[in-house]
Amino acid sequence: MIREVDLLSYIPDFLKEYEEMRVIQEVLQTEIQHMENETEALFDNQFIMSSDLGNIRRYEQMLRLQASSRDTLADRRFKVLSKWNRIIPYTKVTLRQRLAVLCGEDGYTLEIDPEKKIIVRVALKSKRNLNEVKRMLEEFVPCNMVIDLDLLYNQHHLLNEYTHKQLGAWTHRHIRNEVLISGK
Repeated sequence: MIREVDLLSYIPDFLKEYEEMRVIQEVLQTEIQHMENETEALFDNQFIMSSDLGNIRRYEQMLRLQASSRDTLADRRFKVLSKWNRIIPYTKVTLRQRLAVLCGEDGYTLEIDPEKKIIVRVALKSKRNLNEVKRMLEEFVPCNMVIDLDLLYNQHHLLNEYTHKQLGAWTHRHIRNEVLISGK
């Protein structure tokens, strides 16, 4: 409670003399003070760092966060704020930046289909990050877009540098699914 409401200070001095006016003001005082406290709580709950426990629970539910029994209110506010700040605008540039962090600059391909489809192919050298890329895309891509995510398998044009004898040392599955090291 920041502000203490004093209704008697708002009425003229000559009315303060009457007992009825003082009683009316005292009865109204508790109601007005209660409304003032609720207004202050509503204002504080607009911001994560000043939210009360009930509002932090709502944020945690919206953001699908689990609170630990050992977490203080400050810890819970921090977790909510850090998750909230991870939500960034849906732009092609930021999507490319996030993919580059996970897969490397040349570790993926990205194509955005005009029919609301995002096609991402993760290079074989980054395939261990495929699940993390999937999680990031599900969090980042708007719900009205379809995500088509798969590995970028070795293509025929990549095999031109190898001789038939070199390729014969590997199985078809290995040639298709593994990063090939040049034997030249």
